[in-house]
Amino acid sequence: MVLFGLLLLPILLLLLFIVRPRPVNIPIKKRHVFITGCSMGIGLAIAKQAASEGAGISLLVRSLDQLEKAKQSIHQVYEVEVSIFSADVRDYDSVECAINKAGPIDILVVNHGVYYLEELEKQGVDVVKIMVDVNLMGSFNVIKAALPLMKDRKDRGPASIALMSSMACQVGTYGFAAYSATKFGL
Repeated sequence: MVLFGLLLLPILLLLLFIVRPRPVNIPIKKRHVFITGCSMGIGLAIAKQAASEGAGISLLVRSLDQLEKAKQSIHQVYEVEVSIFSADVRDYDSVECAINKAGPIDILVVNHGVYYLEELEKQGVDVVKIMVDVNLMGSFNVIKAALPLMKDRKDRGPASIALMSSMACQVGTYGFAAYSATKFGL
């Protein structure tokens, strides 16, 4: 019986290797990537990576100055279309207006976020509300506004939505209680 099991094990492993699902590589060249929270850090790096692959980029951040700097940093290296939109993700109407101006979205990257490092017992309710409104409700606003345009795309391949959370939602971190809760909600 043991011998039978030892003979069967390699066959099962081979079958598992053959039939396992593999990731699908979908080129983003000439596709529209819409990114929030992309004036620096991870968001800007994602924008530059998408630009390097030939995607059209739309950036959404509150600050017009930061948007201009991000756009320039992309244009210094890549010759792609970069559209910029200044809007506060807490304001659904301004987000919807920006997304409608941007046009059909193939890839939506919801990357914005805000945190205030402070012990929860010292943190004001107004500060916690800002984090909830930006990190959680802002993400909802962006996705809700983008979905109709993403669903109406014709012959453009699959669409994707990426939500950026934080390791702080998985592991308790001192001073990040409210932030962790808002990112865990994603």
